[in-house]
Amino acid sequence: MEPLELVADCARCSGLCCVAPAFARSADFALDKPAETPCPNLRTSVPGRTDAPCGIHTELLDRGFPGCVAFDCFGAGQRVSADWRDGPGAAREAFDAFAVLRPLHEILWYLTEPVPEADDGLRDEVTAAARRVAGLAEGSPAGVDVGAVRAEVGELLGRVSEAVRGSAGAPGHARADLVGRDLRSGRAARRPLAGTTLRAALLMGADLRGVDLGRADLLGADLRGADLRGTRLADTLFLTGPQVAAARGDATTTRPARVPRPAAWGPAAVSATRRR
Repeated sequence: MEPLELVADCARCSGLCCVAPAFARSADFALDKPAETPCPNLRTSVPGRTDAPCGIHTELLDRGFPGCVAFDCFGAGQRVSADWRDGPGAAREAFDAFAVLRPLHEILWYLTEPVPEADDGLRDEVTAAARRVAGLAEGSPAGVDVGAVRAEVGELLGRVSEAVRGSAGAPGHARADLVGRDLRSGRAARRPLAGTTLRAALLMGADLRGVDLGRADLLGADLRGADLRGTRLADTLFLTGPQVAAARGDATTTRPARVPRPAAWGPAAVSATRRR
């Protein structure tokens, strides 16, 4: 089985992320949009057709759409063969397929992360799980229980996290409410974060400038608006493009090689050394 693409290629997609989900007017979206309805910013040249996905793509942040900037289909969009523009039947097929493929591709993203410090048996489990999920993604979306897949893989990734972080890992902050907190070292609110778990933690607007997040588990952590300037993210666990796209970083912020650097962060510094 050939590895599935896990990077979005918008040129090969019909703009599904601009049609299938619902938007609610909020800090993330400047308008309300019902599910399975094209966003008004979806560029059209002929009634019912699109020639480029988004008419304001380069202005999304300025126009009040940070939620769009932070979205990633992990390559699922270009794999949906049905085109929602080709009538009700094709639209239903496209939306149903996207609803299953997108989360499966995200799960695969986590399962294909290198885990060099995990033991061989655990690594074999991860490889086997990735094959199973890829098989589901290659097959029919009908009947796939995404919730069950997510729960099974979540347990496995938890064991991977513990193996990589080791017994020296800092106390856990899974699901912690750290919204707006100053988490820089040397501050009164100091918390040990290198080697910790921040799984599903709320870090919106948190100050993490210059913080060492080495080997920290960031699966599902909400980093919207977090200040990551000078933060060490290079060897964090389970970090995704949407997470970094939703945060503030700069040229000195490091990240895993496979996670795209947001354009707003500017080019990477010549030296990987983080500011202290």
